[in-house]
Amino acid sequence: MDIHIFHTNDVHSHLHNYKKQMQYIKDKRAEYGDLMLYVDIGDHVDRAHPYTEATLGSANVKLLNEAGCDVATIGNNEGITLPKETLMHLYDDADFDVVCVNLRDVDTDSLVFKPYTVKEVRGVRIGFVAATVEFMPFYMAEGFLVEGAFQYLEHYLAELEEITDCIVVLSHLGKFDEERIAETFPSVDVVLGAHTHHHYPKGAVVSDTLISAAGRYGEYTGHVTLSFEDKNMVAKRAELIKTDMLVGVEENYYQVGKSLLEKMVVVENSVPVTRDLYSISEFTYTFMQMLKRFTETDVALIHAGLVADAFEGGTLTQFDLHRILPHSINAVRVEITGRELKEIYSLANQHEFKDRILNGLGFRGDIFGVFLMDGLEVVELERKFLIDGELVVDSATYTIGTLDMYTFGRIFPQFKNAKKEYMMPEFLRDIVYKYKEML
Repeated sequence: MDIHIFHTNDVHSHLHNYKKQMQYIKDKRAEYGDLMLYVDIGDHVDRAHPYTEATLGSANVKLLNEAGCDVATIGNNEGITLPKETLMHLYDDADFDVVCVNLRDVDTDSLVFKPYTVKEVRGVRIGFVAATVEFMPFYMAEGFLVEGAFQYLEHYLAELEEITDCIVVLSHLGKFDEERIAETFPSVDVVLGAHTHHHYPKGAVVSDTLISAAGRYGEYTGHVTLSFEDKNMVAKRAELIKTDMLVGVEENYYQVGKSLLEKMVVVENSVPVTRDLYSISEFTYTFMQMLKRFTETDVALIHAGLVADAFEGGTLTQFDLHRILPHSINAVRVEITGRELKEIYSLANQHEFKDRILNGLGFRGDIFGVFLMDGLEVVELERKFLIDGELVVDSATYTIGTLDMYTFGRIFPQFKNAKKEYMMPEFLRDIVYKYKEML
């Protein structure tokens, strides 16, 4: 007997692709009937899409229902781009089980989702257990704990071994941790992977565990076939189905989301927003003022490419604001020394990234643009640095309001080990909305 598990991951609200995947999965359900299960391994939600933004992810849950999802887990996009209360109730109307062993509420130390579920397919009991990536500072800012994935997996796998014939781990931990799961836990038969956007055309085998992952953005649908004689697994294999090869289908999710957001007015008489990649604009100057106010800091630091689209002025709606700042980026308050502030200024003014096209880190634009700073006055000829008219002292502590994407050490090493406060869950466009009277 063959049992078929179809899987998706890291769709990131690429709903045109997902619409095709949905139809494909429905067709396979008609073909395989009760010998088929469908699971999603997180980051289905991405607020860069207007439909997801307008519904705060509930539209994605509705689509997973429509596709006949049986089991899902969360990725970091569900976990840290939605307000806590929204995540806690995101799956209230889900027709599928949501599992995760390592997401806990800070206040109660209780699991947000159940750790595992067991699905019986013609007498074969398949256990699904899941873990999500441990972005601790971001989850802590939202009121969650997300540590101890392997510790909790070990605990719950011991329970599953007693009550199942097959164990499948849904891992939104990334490629290397998937391999570690396979090496560490011999009871795991299959790992379905996600987070690092990798894919295996025919799966990979590590320590007799089959690993399958389906890339990103709905480019592939994964298909794992498990062969059983009675309740004993005798074979397992994996393949990927390329979405470009599937039959096209009509979808209007963008237009639906657009119409919902257009009904939400931000400002009646807004000034125009220009897209100036290599200089400061009225909007980016105003936004830095907003950022300093929001983070209560001395200095603001952003890059000009944050403005992803222009706005001609007039009635500014949530759809316009979403076009201008579509990013899944949060503000962060960082404490640095005066010496570090000067180093950051020097690095920023090298403009090393200004012409680069950047993907990831929550950035949903294209060209990076130049760095912009506000609050720091520099007299270049005298190499004087001043804040509010006072000389910057190397050993003194200052605060800078900036973007979380800068704090991983790649751009500004000074931020990596500095004291940081991530300002969650507001995205940059939420900050603009909060201080809309400044527009």
